[in-house]
Amino acid sequence: MGNVIKSKCKSCGFSNEFSYGGGRFSYKTNCPVPAINKETLEFENINYLEHKNSNKYLFYTDDVLKGNNFTNPTIDNFNLKLNSVNNYCPNCKEKALVFQVTMYTD
Repeated sequence: MGNVIKSKCKSCGFSNEFSYGGGRFSYKTNCPVPAINKETLEFENINYLEHKNSNKYLFYTDDVLKGNNFTNPTIDNFNLKLNSVNNYCPNCKEKALVFQVTMYTD
């Protein structure tokens, strides 16, 4: 099951919305995840299954983009885990981005 997630930075106000995880008919070929493009330093929503071995992206499921999640729940998609708080913001470069599930998709 996939999710639609809203992000908002507590420091600068940056916000966006992205898909996370595939649906029941496409999860084996399509797994959208949030990532930072290393070349442009922009936030992108890409297919993890196509790019997981690429050096072009840092994924928000990687520790390098995560701050301390404290005791907050993670947002899971099989073995991929997003922190719900203190993620890297591509706008202000602080670890202040909050992720909140707004919709479940199938």
